[in-house]
Amino acid sequence: MAEALVTIAAEGILKKVLSIAAGELAIAWGYEEKLTSLHSKLEMIRAKLLDAEGKKETRAVMVWLKQLKDVVGEADDVLDEVHYEMLRRQIKKQDRMARKVVCLPSLKKFSFRYKIGHKIQNINEKLLKINTEANSLGLQNEHPAGPVLDRLYWRETIPNQEEFKIVGRDNDKLHIIELLTQSRKEEKLSIVPIVGMGGIGKTTLAKSVYNDKNIEQHFDVKAWLCVSVKVDLNTLLAKIYESLAKKKPTSDLRTSLIESLKEQLTSKRYLLVLDDVWVEERPYWEEFRSCMLNVSSQNGSGILVTTWKLEIGTRDMHVDSCLLKGLSNDHCWHIFKERAFVKGTSASPEPVKIGRDIVEKCAGLPLLLNVIGGMLANYNHIEKWLYIKNSKVWDLEEERDRVQKSLELSFDNLPNSIVKQCFVYCSIFKKDTVMEREELVQLWMALGLVQADEERNKEMEDVGNDIFQILVSNALFQDVERDEYGHITRCSMHDLVHDLSLSLSKHESLCLEDASNDDIACIPQVKHLAFYKEKNYKLAAEVSMFIERNTVARTLRTFFIEGEVDKKFPFQRLKCIRILQLKCYTIEKLDDSIGRLVHLRYLDLTYTSIRVLPKSIGKLYHLQTLKLPNIKKFPKAMRNLISLRYFQRYKENVTRPWLDMPFMFDKYIPANIVGQMTSLRTLPFFIVLRRKREGIQELRRLNNLGGSLSISHLENISSKEDAIKADLSRKKNLYEMEFEWSWDYGSANRNDKDVLEGLQPPRNLKKVTIINFCGDNFPDWVMKMAIDIEGKWTPLDKLTEITLFRCCNCLSFPTLEHLPHLRGLDLYEMDNLTCLRVSDVTGSTKPLSPSLRSLRLRNMKRLENWIDGAPNSSKMISPVLETLEIESCAKIILLDECHPHPLVSLRIWSCTGLEYIKSIQGLTSLKSLVIGYCPSLSLIANLPKQCHSLKSLRIGYCEKLTSLPCEMFNCFAFLNKLELGPFSKELDSFPSLQGIEKLRNHLDYFDLRGWDHWESIPEEIQHLTSLTSLVISGFGMRELPVWLTNMSSTQDLSFHDYNGLKKET
Repeated sequence: MAEALVTIAAEGILKKVLSIAAGELAIAWGYEEKLTSLHSKLEMIRAKLLDAEGKKETRAVMVWLKQLKDVVGEADDVLDEVHYEMLRRQIKKQDRMARKVVCLPSLKKFSFRYKIGHKIQNINEKLLKINTEANSLGLQNEHPAGPVLDRLYWRETIPNQEEFKIVGRDNDKLHIIELLTQSRKEEKLSIVPIVGMGGIGKTTLAKSVYNDKNIEQHFDVKAWLCVSVKVDLNTLLAKIYESLAKKKPTSDLRTSLIESLKEQLTSKRYLLVLDDVWVEERPYWEEFRSCMLNVSSQNGSGILVTTWKLEIGTRDMHVDSCLLKGLSNDHCWHIFKERAFVKGTSASPEPVKIGRDIVEKCAGLPLLLNVIGGMLANYNHIEKWLYIKNSKVWDLEEERDRVQKSLELSFDNLPNSIVKQCFVYCSIFKKDTVMEREELVQLWMALGLVQADEERNKEMEDVGNDIFQILVSNALFQDVERDEYGHITRCSMHDLVHDLSLSLSKHESLCLEDASNDDIACIPQVKHLAFYKEKNYKLAAEVSMFIERNTVARTLRTFFIEGEVDKKFPFQRLKCIRILQLKCYTIEKLDDSIGRLVHLRYLDLTYTSIRVLPKSIGKLYHLQTLKLPNIKKFPKAMRNLISLRYFQRYKENVTRPWLDMPFMFDKYIPANIVGQMTSLRTLPFFIVLRRKREGIQELRRLNNLGGSLSISHLENISSKEDAIKADLSRKKNLYEMEFEWSWDYGSANRNDKDVLEGLQPPRNLKKVTIINFCGDNFPDWVMKMAIDIEGKWTPLDKLTEITLFRCCNCLSFPTLEHLPHLRGLDLYEMDNLTCLRVSDVTGSTKPLSPSLRSLRLRNMKRLENWIDGAPNSSKMISPVLETLEIESCAKIILLDECHPHPLVSLRIWSCTGLEYIKSIQGLTSLKSLVIGYCPSLSLIANLPKQCHSLKSLRIGYCEKLTSLPCEMFNCFAFLNKLELGPFSKELDSFPSLQGIEKLRNHLDYFDLRGWDHWESIPEEIQHLTSLTSLVISGFGMRELPVWLTNMSSTQDLSFHDYNGLKKET
């Protein structure tokens, strides 16, 4: 990888040299000629790198590459120091202009100027010598076909091709599910191993089982644990507890661990998946089984184990083990074809024939099929396909070697050295780490692995995201997770792929888990180092010793510390550090020496006890990413972080007010600091104050902001003109915006409408939230859901969600018809709104929105109709509505769902004026129906003839309801969960449950609620032979009916609010 590292560094330096050489500092200090010479020497050497890559097996060339890498690294550091000085002078100049102070020359500046000039000269001499040596080695000048960045965009990626789909394992999956749920359900615990070689799909199969709906219904608790190394039994029990409780155990003693697990699992049927287990010894598993038998009283718990060990565990584990074989040729071809060929197009015969030959060589391993197929998808010329087919990799005898070399083949065919090095850097993470896309890109940026591409107008983040997508498309990243917009947010690496990254980075990176003092004393000369501590957690002595005594610390670029550190250490010794991540750092104040890390670009203090930042943090002029815990106070010097692009606070997702919790966020970054951070890409919260330099205008220069932005205390904006100064419409990367006024602010002389008019958002907005708006009408851009661009209204047609909360005075509602992507609409406490749309003069019954999937209405005091003059039907809201929630809407009197509609979930709660549900006949797709606390409701009529989709039904606390809907159990015969009562107090007993026996094969949970003058529970319950949980509350029973004790399937029987029931009963 040395040649890749040098190529990337050289590309970055060549750009940096020209930029600095043209700067006024270089000219003033006489560096211009030296920097130009440095540039030309690097150009000469770069021309020889391509030839060196072809001869890298030669020892002399490898030595030459190592020397070059060291010098290029040295040059990068020196240029970074010069750039740092340029930034420092820029900030000082701004301060002097603000304070009108004259700056005088100093001895320190002359000293720095001389030192840097000497360093540049020294590097030039070294490069001259290296170029001479290259000539003596016979290295020729070779120029790549195009710039490195040109070779990055070699193919448009195919969306959604990266997910590994499970193919050819249906029988294996059914067998495992049966073992876990049926065959030994009378036993307390079953342990089922999935056994097979690496890459055969053990983990993928385990995930498919884990997420199956039958498993979901059968087990009360599920947990997934990646093991990946040999661990002693206590450590395994501790890891299991941590995966369940989401926190570390308080003790590592076995008795304490078992007691802790009991607290989590008692009376619960659980499923644990232990992925990638290495221990096979029988006594170990017998002891483990004995421990786990004691943690739950329930029968039927299961543990699913994935392993490559054929002889794992006890005799029962051997009997139940599922040995995975290679997939059939047909299944293999299906996987390969999905990856290698563009969907919807017909492939020409020649690549199909070669592809089938390659598939046979992959020996039925899904990992290889995905990786090789993903790689070949990038090549249209047949020579590459033939090269892969005829590779000597396939001739290796050992299957494991064949797999590893095949993965190397995929790596070698990545488009360029940038992508390769970005992949290799991922070895810094522990095996099985779920990697965040944004974090990965930020780390690559901090190391200079990705640079902006000016020709294509792509920023560093864009280039980084493209590289990430290439690695996903090539199946080197897998198990991707997506956000609601379809963007990939997280991924992981297969264990064998992680092994590949480790083998490629062994001279650059080191990842130490539970390192001893001897391990730390022997750390080789690496650039990237990670300490991960699982046992005993404390790392203070080891870290301090390493930083203070080991020369490796002086040249580190990356340093991750995950383990408890309760001692300050001297940051200044990390002279070359670009990335610093501390976890479990228990010191409350960050040391002043942090400000001396002139190269630092990424600082993550999220999971630390730090509450105070030193003033010196404002000297980190290169810092791009800052992640902090809950800091007490932000020093004013932070405004000097002019390179900062990402700022993140721990627990930023505060509870919103409509969840009955106040919105508290007092530890915000003051606006007078934020306003100068012109490189910022993320700013979750901005609080407007009336003080000078803390108003809304501080947002004006932050045009790179993206993601979400919440602006609060809008009452502090004096006028529309001031609001316009925020220039929100130019912040085109913002896709979520929240506008909030303080709730306790007086209603007199409010200018809310004018202010909101001036805060017109960018046109790419996807979510908008307005809180505590006090005007009687929204401004035009809200009513039209469109923005005014040069006098022309342009729809906000990318909107997916709208939330309006406590806009109490509004008399009218925005138009939604022209928003094709709108999915969610939440309305809360809009007290004056009587309908969501007034019908037009033609009497049109066009729905509110063509695309809305979810509508939530809460505390709408005067709301009577969805559309004025039309029935309250889901059809009037949206033809594709799936979820409708109506809560505390007192003026809603009638609902009529007679028309066919695909609604999936309907919740009607605390609607005190609701008298009739005239029909729900059209809702044949319902899965969940809740009707509760509607004291005026006297009739639920016209159910669907059949609604087999309904799985959960709750009807209760409807005090005028005297009977259940007719034919209810015929209509809803496939219910899994049923909650009924109480109903009218005028009744002498619970309404008839005639026909409930039709639920006997499906109903699993039944909650029955009555009044204390009802002295019996319905006898029809005894026919529910599949019932496992029965909850009975509020009845006036004196004793239990005999038939109740004979319900053998019921495992959980609970009674609540029974004053008259005898304890012995």
